[in-house]
Amino acid sequence: MSSFVFTSTKWLIKLATKVLKSDVRVHNIDVLDEDMAIIFAVNHFTRFETLILPYEINKHTGKEVWSLAADELFTGRIGDYMRKMGSVSTKDPDRDKVIVHALLKGEHPWIIFPEGQMIKDKKVIEPAGMFSVFNRGERRPPHKGIAHLALRAEFYRYKLECIFNSPSRTGLEETKERFDIESDEEVSNILQKRTVVVPVNITYYPIRARDNIILRMASSVAEDLSARALEELSVEGTLLSDDTDIDITLGEPIDVQEYLHEPHYAELMACGDDLRKLESDPKSLFSEAANSLMPRYMEDIYKNTRINYDHVFATLIRYQGTRAFTERRYRNRIFLCIHELMKEGHHQFHDLLRESYKAIIYEDPSPKFREFIKLSMDEEVLQFEDGNYKRNPEASNDHEDFHKVRALETTYVIANEAEPIEGFTDVVKKIAQANKKELSEHIRQIFLDEDHRQFEEDYVTYRNHESKHMDVGRPFLLIPERIKAGIVLVHGYMAAPKEVRKLANYLYERGYLVYGVRLKGHGTAPEDLAKVQWQQWYESVNRGYVVVKSYTDTIIMGGFSTGGGLALMAAGLKQAKIQSVFSINAPMKLRQFKARLAPSAANINSLLQKIKGTPTGWEYVQNDPENADINYVRNPLSGVRELSLVMDAMEEQLPNIVVPTFILQAANDPVVDPSSGMDIFEQVGTPLKELTYMQRNNHGIINNEGAEDVFERVYQFLQWAKEQKPECPPMEVDEEIRIANMLIEREDAESA
Repeated sequence: MSSFVFTSTKWLIKLATKVLKSDVRVHNIDVLDEDMAIIFAVNHFTRFETLILPYEINKHTGKEVWSLAADELFTGRIGDYMRKMGSVSTKDPDRDKVIVHALLKGEHPWIIFPEGQMIKDKKVIEPAGMFSVFNRGERRPPHKGIAHLALRAEFYRYKLECIFNSPSRTGLEETKERFDIESDEEVSNILQKRTVVVPVNITYYPIRARDNIILRMASSVAEDLSARALEELSVEGTLLSDDTDIDITLGEPIDVQEYLHEPHYAELMACGDDLRKLESDPKSLFSEAANSLMPRYMEDIYKNTRINYDHVFATLIRYQGTRAFTERRYRNRIFLCIHELMKEGHHQFHDLLRESYKAIIYEDPSPKFREFIKLSMDEEVLQFEDGNYKRNPEASNDHEDFHKVRALETTYVIANEAEPIEGFTDVVKKIAQANKKELSEHIRQIFLDEDHRQFEEDYVTYRNHESKHMDVGRPFLLIPERIKAGIVLVHGYMAAPKEVRKLANYLYERGYLVYGVRLKGHGTAPEDLAKVQWQQWYESVNRGYVVVKSYTDTIIMGGFSTGGGLALMAAGLKQAKIQSVFSINAPMKLRQFKARLAPSAANINSLLQKIKGTPTGWEYVQNDPENADINYVRNPLSGVRELSLVMDAMEEQLPNIVVPTFILQAANDPVVDPSSGMDIFEQVGTPLKELTYMQRNNHGIINNEGAEDVFERVYQFLQWAKEQKPECPPMEVDEEIRIANMLIEREDAESA
């Protein structure tokens, strides 16, 4: 191998990874040890894996990696380049000798694709559970070459040890000559090695075939590209030039020694046999061990597939049968599939899914969801009728041209990729075919349990002499006999669910299901609130949203003060997925001068704490609440900073509200500047909106004298709103991406 060529290639690939958009991540690299002579057994989907994988392994380990490559690549200048890079042709008569000798010495790790070719349809498992791949018009088992080569190298190492440690060392010089071993010291180094097979999975997300810069460049040079070349460039060019995540996951190394020390190999492994006995038919001696080893590394390759949204979605579609699903039903099932798979505790997950898998059920903008729906529709796998998605009964998986399957049947390919993951299909199939009522009850219990568990844990952690009774802070659910609609009802800053209980009771008595949300950090102690960010408040609202929609598809968002602001923000994000929204004394501006200074004071506090490492004494200001039996009497300045941020986030969403909206504001509110009502009203996007000012001199108008009038006004709005039919077309993917990224960008800016 030419070190110059390898170094040059590393430089070119490093440059390419900076220019191209794909993000390559290597996982579990620390499983590799210096005493290993390694064959990397890798799944094969694209041509550039033969370049990118050696580069990534070298980048993390410093080792030059050699590979076994298809014979068709070894022609002309490309063939010369491949040889200098350390690649050996599958048809090279000396390939086994080269690989085994290198493994014996542990000089270079090897990359070998056990499937023997690119598996474009990603179909590697039969209904009976056996591994097989499509090749030249028929299906065959994966090659056992990796198993045979690894077993053979380890067999030689064992025999060399027998000779080297025997008193006479008979045959040592002949053996050293056979394997190009120059000294006894080199023999000692060889005996300290062990041959292992390291399963490697490469998962791409997302997989799409579309126009891309690489395809355009190739087309400008060669106008008569073949159909196969166009397919490969449309898929592989997109994977490289789009925002694609390429996850390379190393499995646990498989030590091949254990296969050689089975009892039936005792005679073969006995010291003293002539090494040349193996040369007559090396494969037959290890066929039984290879038959056991091959399925093991194949299983390990695919169990390390990083599960992503597309895997779950594609498999749900595969097993939904004749059922018709709304977007909400898909989202519920996707969430529950991921939740159940995570409970199993042995799967690998894409980072986006692991970090934010609950977002799919919250029904905020989800470009990943929308893109996959579009893909399935474009490929005519799904049909949309009367608000429901159905599987197209005429859609076929019998592809006429294997080399077009990645581009024309991507949904099918993605479902195939997840099929070998242990237990994956069973979980998704069960949920795809689950009864709607049972599924809703399961989801509801998950979120109710989480809400109550989180509250109880926070209460125990932060409870002090200022803490109120647990009933004040615990979230509540009111269920009438007949449900008109479901209301997610949100309390205000420094308060607790009890703050909105009277309003909830009033609405419950009129047929509304009401879930009183507990915002994270509330209902316990000020020290709890001081550690919370506003995104966690919105997460609390979303958990309540899931609980309510498990009972009814008619959902109303509502809240008081900061809770009203969060309800409005949710309405802007969820759009037509809710029926209406109301807010009472929601803040756009605050009257209290201290509150205006709080964000700056909190930032100074944070800076001083980093410098000194101790509290400054500025963390809290005294609060004199109207309802001391509910609200905190100390206000953390960090909390007021978060309140300021959530007001900004709410304002950004007001133009996106498309459902009937009711803004109610106390005319002489001493906390929220009364101009907030008009400011909010003017920015709300829908024309179906109403603003009411009530002559009140206090902020907490839902718990003091005249509260019934407030409740009645809200009820009148709800009666009116249910008759309205706003036209709310689904957002385009680009718009969903913009809105979905808004919260992330804001959070990043705040962190900076």
